[in-house]
Amino acid sequence: MVALKIILTGHGYNISKKGGLLVIARADGSKKEVSIGNVSMVLANLKGLSISGEALRLMLKHGVPLILLSKDKPVGKIQPMMLKTHVRLRKEQVKAQEDARRFKIASTIILNKMLNQMKVLKRISKTRPISEQEVIDEKVQQIYSVYKDVSESGIDARSWLLSKEAEASRHYWEALAKIVPKEIGFTGRKKKYENPEDPLNVSLNYLYTLLMYQVWYAVELSGLDPFIGYLHEDSNRRPSLVMDLMEEFRQPIVDYPLIRFLLKRKIVEALDDSRRLKDSFRKELLQLFFNTLEKNVTFMNRAAPIKAQIRLQPIRLARYLLNHADRYICFDVVM
Repeated sequence: MVALKIILTGHGYNISKKGGLLVIARADGSKKEVSIGNVSMVLANLKGLSISGEALRLMLKHGVPLILLSKDKPVGKIQPMMLKTHVRLRKEQVKAQEDARRFKIASTIILNKMLNQMKVLKRISKTRPISEQEVIDEKVQQIYSVYKDVSESGIDARSWLLSKEAEASRHYWEALAKIVPKEIGFTGRKKKYENPEDPLNVSLNYLYTLLMYQVWYAVELSGLDPFIGYLHEDSNRRPSLVMDLMEEFRQPIVDYPLIRFLLKRKIVEALDDSRRLKDSFRKELLQLFFNTLEKNVTFMNRAAPIKAQIRLQPIRLARYLLNHADRYICFDVVM
């Protein structure tokens, strides 16, 4: 049986326990009982949410995380404590920031992201009109030029690598701006702090946040420190290693499925008057995201759902840091 991801859309839920069951009730009196053994995760809005201590204890005992959202954004996660530490791994993780491994990891992440961007554009190009294919091919060549520059230069500077990543990404988003329906109003990539008003950017920001929590959880399970990274600068405000490892999953898990979804739907009624995701469309995005995580793919000779591949990647990085592997290989499967 496939474990359920319980997604509580809307507000005003009460979660309690009855034996080995989670009892989920709404203010209107509707109620549902689910066996804890069939649940892999619960996602709920903070507004109007109440949960009993016994229900929370049951979830933690069975390793079921509770992800909490506020205004469309995941703001926290309650999950079991990791009871064992990995002292040698943490020491190697810090040491790698000061030796050749830092550049190897950072450049690998950047180059892989560019490869994934080219793969997405080539996949989409196959179903587009000839006029669009020519534009896409030109942008792919421009990304490849940046890729070649990074792979051949050997420049060991974080700022330079990030500038090249930004250059390749500019070509990538310019290509996608020519592909998505004009009605969507996408003219280029805008992050959340830039207050985007088009459905594509708002959806990307939402799904990237969900992806970040998936990767963060995987990093914690591996024993690595989420705040000690190699490409993104260390900060107390954001987990740099999580941001590093997210890069290899952005195109396969978020960009490509979302673009295909929007191309099929054409005109999208996705945002409310405040330019936030409507509940109905957010529910569709959640379904798209978690369905993608369940897809089986083969990577490094191992067939597994994408959610399992996410959890394996920090472990593979840890093996490289501990000198149990010759190199770190980024995820590069675009379905």
